[in-house]
Amino acid sequence: MTVITGPSGSGKSSLAFHTLYAEGQRRYVETFSPYVRQFLDRMDKPAVDRIDGIPPAIAIEQKNTIRTTRSTVGTLTELNDYLKILFPHLAQAYDPHTGELIRPDTTDDIVDWCHSHTADEQVLIVFPAPVSAETSKRDVLSLLNQQGYTRIYHNSEIFRTDEDNPGMQFTDHVMVIQDRVKVTKRNTTRLREAIETALTMGKGAVEIHGDQTNKAFSTSWTNPSTGFTLRAPTPSLFSFNSPLGACPDCRGFGRTIGIDLTKAIPDPSLSIKQGCVAPFTTSRGAECQRDLLRAARASGIDINTPYYELPEYARHWLLYGERQDSQDAWENNEWYGVKGFFDWCESRSYKMHVRVFLSRYRAYTECAQCEGSRLQPEALCYKINGKTLPDLWRMQVDELSQWFDQNFQNSRSNSITHALEEIRSRLHYLCEVGLTYLTLDRAANTLSGGEIERVNLTTCLGAALTNTLFVLDEPTVGLHQRDINR
Repeated sequence: MTVITGPSGSGKSSLAFHTLYAEGQRRYVETFSPYVRQFLDRMDKPAVDRIDGIPPAIAIEQKNTIRTTRSTVGTLTELNDYLKILFPHLAQAYDPHTGELIRPDTTDDIVDWCHSHTADEQVLIVFPAPVSAETSKRDVLSLLNQQGYTRIYHNSEIFRTDEDNPGMQFTDHVMVIQDRVKVTKRNTTRLREAIETALTMGKGAVEIHGDQTNKAFSTSWTNPSTGFTLRAPTPSLFSFNSPLGACPDCRGFGRTIGIDLTKAIPDPSLSIKQGCVAPFTTSRGAECQRDLLRAARASGIDINTPYYELPEYARHWLLYGERQDSQDAWENNEWYGVKGFFDWCESRSYKMHVRVFLSRYRAYTECAQCEGSRLQPEALCYKINGKTLPDLWRMQVDELSQWFDQNFQNSRSNSITHALEEIRSRLHYLCEVGLTYLTLDRAANTLSGGEIERVNLTTCLGAALTNTLFVLDEPTVGLHQRDINR
C-alpha cells in the first residue's frame, strides 16, 4: 500500500487521479479493439515523460452520485445477485394460509409413501379429469369408457362408466380410477406404472385412497389439500429488478406515491368548523366545506371539537366518508370523505393546475401489497431456515454474516458452493471496513460519501482482481478513530 500525503493543495489528488489512474485506465482501454474503444470513455494522456509498470487502474472516489432508489447496498455489493441464485436451490416453500410445506412430489416419493402408510392394503390410484360445463354427464362417461376407464370415484363411492347413475352430479372435474393395487413389494412395478400413468393423465395430480388413509400428490409447486399453487423458484422470482419478481403494485420500489390524508389536516387542534381540512379552506374546496358541515350536523358529529379530540369513528368518517364508494355517497347527498374529494381531483388530473394542487398532498408510503419487501407475494413463500429473502435483506451485515457462518459451515451442493463463498466473503469485507451496521436493503442514495466508497471497495475486493491498481480518495475521512486502523 502506498500513501500519498501532504498539505491541502499540494497536488495529491492530481497525482493519484489525474496521473496514475488516468494513465492506468488509458493503457487498459488501449488494449481493446478500435470498435470496442468507441463505446468507452477515454482519458487524456497525463503530462508526464514516462510511467513504467503501471497496471490497469480503478478509482474509488468519496462521492455518492446515485439518485435512484432501486440501487441498494445489496445490489452495489452484488450480494443480491448471489442470494437470488441461492434461494432456488435451498429455499423451501410454504403455504401462506396453512403453513404447510409445499414441494413437488416424484413417483418415487409417492411409491415410498404407499409402502410406509398403506402396506398390504388395497389402494385406489385416482386422477382428476376436467369436465367442461357444456359437456353432459352422459358424454363424459361415454368418453371415459371409450378410453378404457370403466370406474370413477365420487363421494367415496365407486361408479361404473358404462352404467347410468342418476344421483351422480359432476362439478368441474371427475375423479377417474387408474388402478386398484395391493401395496406389496411384489406389486411395486405395477404400482409405479399406475402412478406414472395417473400423473400423466391428471396433469401432475394424483390421489391415493387406502382403507384408512387418503392423500393427494402433485408434481408441481401445489398444496394438494388447499389447491394453492406457486411458481417454480427461479432467480428472476427473487429479484425486484426483474418484472417476474417485482411487486406488481410498487414495481419493485417498495413504496408507492399517493395522497397522504394526514397532510390534508396539518393542524389537528382546529375543529371542523374552524377549517381543520386545509384543502377545504381554499376557493376550490369551499363547497366541500359546506357539504362537510351539513353532513356532520346530520350525523351528530360535533363541529366545534378539535380534530385530535374527536373519537376514532368520527375521524374515520371525516376522512373516508359514509360509503366505500364516494361517488355513490355524493349522488345520495351523503358525506363522501376527504378521500372522496381527492379521488374526484384525481379524475381531473389532466389539468395542470389540478396536478399542482395534488402535488402538495402527495407522499411516499410503504407498499401495502409487499409491505416494503419489493418482491412478488409468491417470493415471500420461500424460506431458508425460516427466513425469507427480505428477512435477510433487513438484517444488519454483522448479524447476516454470523447467520451464514452458523447455517452454512459445509456446503450442501456443489452448484451453490461458489455463491456461498462469495456471499460470506463479501459480508466479511463489509464487516472489516466498519459497515457492520448497514442492511442490504439500505437505499444507496442515502449513504454518505465514505460509506459509498467502502461499499464500492468491497465490490472490487470481492471480485478478486489481481494486478490492479486501486486509487482511493481519502478512505479514512468520516471514520471513527477505532475504525481507521482497519
